[in-house]
Amino acid sequence: MAAALYRDCDDGDGLNGAAVTWRVGRPFAFTHFHNNDIFVKIPKSPIRARPLIRHQAAYAAHNDPAAFAINKIALILAWNGPFYPIYLLLLIGRDALPWSLLTLLVTPLFYAIPWMMRRSSVVGRMALPLAGAANTIWCLKLFGPESGVGLFLYPCIVLAAFLFRPRERWLMLPVLGVSLLLEFLPRSVLGSPILILTPNESSLLTALNAGSVAVLLALITLQFVDVARSAERHGGKTP
Repeated sequence: MAAALYRDCDDGDGLNGAAVTWRVGRPFAFTHFHNNDIFVKIPKSPIRARPLIRHQAAYAAHNDPAAFAINKIALILAWNGPFYPIYLLLLIGRDALPWSLLTLLVTPLFYAIPWMMRRSSVVGRMALPLAGAANTIWCLKLFGPESGVGLFLYPCIVLAAFLFRPRERWLMLPVLGVSLLLEFLPRSVLGSPILILTPNESSLLTALNAGSVAVLLALITLQFVDVARSAERHGGKTP
């Protein structure tokens, strides 16, 4: 049913100086006048939050608490990806376009990780830190090391260390090694950045990236604290 909001305006607000009643209903179609009543219809949002959240929770669900934690981290990264160009646009201005949109290239891969995890837990766990490292190197080429975007390699290193079980060290070491190698890679290897930033823009972007990395590391830590607690409840073993 359409919800309505009624408000009587002061004299002089309506037609011919008369009082006017605003009637707000749904969905939006038009505005029209009837005597001294103005009818304004407002649209319903095409995206309903609760079904979307339920869908994403079901998509991330997994009977392995570690896999569930990885899925949640991957989906948070995927959903945050489209906002990063907006942050850049606000900080840098129009010069951020169109290059900032290229930061979205890895977003579908983050979103696909829960799908991968259902088919192969090993592939899903390897994909998250490797995708993050690849995205970081690509963003370093886009914005340069002065932007502070290289800080995102630290969460990749932490993920590579946390994601694998003791019997899977043969998988952990190569993934961890790739992230560490990229951290120590001379930035001159990447050449000049595609988008040249001023010192002030680099400073603003560094602050943004440092804050984002801090939040991401806190999120990873909290997720794996939950995994450790789940392991304790199962006698020290993750299901």
